[in-house]
Amino acid sequence: MLSLQLRNLSKPTNKCLLRLSTSYFQRGFSSTTPSSTTVKPVEGPELREWLIHQQETDPFRKQLCLVDVRERHEIESVGKIPGALNIPFSVAKEHPELFNAVLSDLDKNKKTVFHCMSGRRSRSVGDIAVELGFKNVYNLEGGWKAADTIPHQPYAKNHSPWVHTIFEKETETAQYVVTDIETREAYIIDPVLDYDPFSSCVHPSTAKQIIEFVRKHKLNITKIIDTHVHADHLSAANYLKMHLDSKPEFWIGKNVTKVQDVFSKKYNFPKNDFRANGEQFDRLIDEGDTWTLGGNIQCDALFTPGHTPACVSYRIGDAGFVGDTLFMPDIGTARCDFPGGSVEDMYKSIHKIYDHWIDDTRIYVGHDYPPSDPGRDYDVMTTLDAHKRFNKMINTHVSFDKYVSMRKERDASLKAPRFIHPSLQTNLRGGTLPSREQPADENEDPASVGRFFKIPVRWKD
Repeated sequence: MLSLQLRNLSKPTNKCLLRLSTSYFQRGFSSTTPSSTTVKPVEGPELREWLIHQQETDPFRKQLCLVDVRERHEIESVGKIPGALNIPFSVAKEHPELFNAVLSDLDKNKKTVFHCMSGRRSRSVGDIAVELGFKNVYNLEGGWKAADTIPHQPYAKNHSPWVHTIFEKETETAQYVVTDIETREAYIIDPVLDYDPFSSCVHPSTAKQIIEFVRKHKLNITKIIDTHVHADHLSAANYLKMHLDSKPEFWIGKNVTKVQDVFSKKYNFPKNDFRANGEQFDRLIDEGDTWTLGGNIQCDALFTPGHTPACVSYRIGDAGFVGDTLFMPDIGTARCDFPGGSVEDMYKSIHKIYDHWIDDTRIYVGHDYPPSDPGRDYDVMTTLDAHKRFNKMINTHVSFDKYVSMRKERDASLKAPRFIHPSLQTNLRGGTLPSREQPADENEDPASVGRFFKIPVRWKD
């Protein structure tokens, strides 16, 4: 259906954000303020045409962002316009700094349409957006009540969380902080621990960015979720657990034990140092598990094997986090050639997502590898409907046999990830580095002996 792009943009300082919101609210939402004259009106029929055009022509949903500023109970009562991101207006009054941070995470150059029930609250938020630097702002005239020409859908337990992306370019990994802005409860998904293979140095520079963001916005992190055992980057989950005051739990799918069993044998882990039973994690997620973020953002889990046998995709409100399953539509899907991976399972898993989640679910991918021809910037999100229509490998018109053929041909050309051995040996342990080696000399200080990653060696004539 419809979509919007969340970006990791630089934002005004907290003081600036507070000044903008406070000064605006002190003006009493007057329509005669200078900045409000740049908020343009749009009628329902014209917005409908914009939405249809984007749906039919734009795989990345970059043409238009629709923001619904009604309260959640209003959406539960009468439904929503498909694809609209909900940012409740009450947050602007109670927590202006947080509201403006959420708003500033949107693409300020994209056509942005605000709507509410009657058009009054959305006009107010449109003025705030203009002050924050948005370039092309519209207000739906008459709001929901006048939008009878635009399709509506009933509430489907899919309130909008705030999804903030921190993109790590070295491994081209998307990390997410997912927040209920009404309560500030938040999750961290697929965080990266930095690794320099030339100096054999592990460091938490990227994880510190996440911590800084969390503290800046006073978020309460209760869960860190890895979508699977990553083979291309080290997980920062354990580091974040130790350094966040909230001491969040670390979650992963229960089939992680299958991956642990395979790779602990490949790396010949000592049995007294490692057990392949998932004890390294706080909770092992099962298919169909449900829970709630904050007060009313419903969450659930789908097993989506293919890339690995332990991959899980998470729906958090209207946002889906699919790890290494779907990639952006011009890329296709993740590879399936690791031990335990399966092209056939990947096809079935993605069609499970297509069947279980509604079309306007925002799909957040685990990585992005932009094609060099034509070049484009990194991108991490589009809608499920866009994948169904435009994904080059697995849109709804691609048969099982065709997908299997394309994916296997592509996998045959790929090299192993650069950091595969350090990543697996860390991530199988729940983000913990290997234990220190025992000294060869019993008189030597054990603390002087280092930690080591094993690298399998093969002979090839």
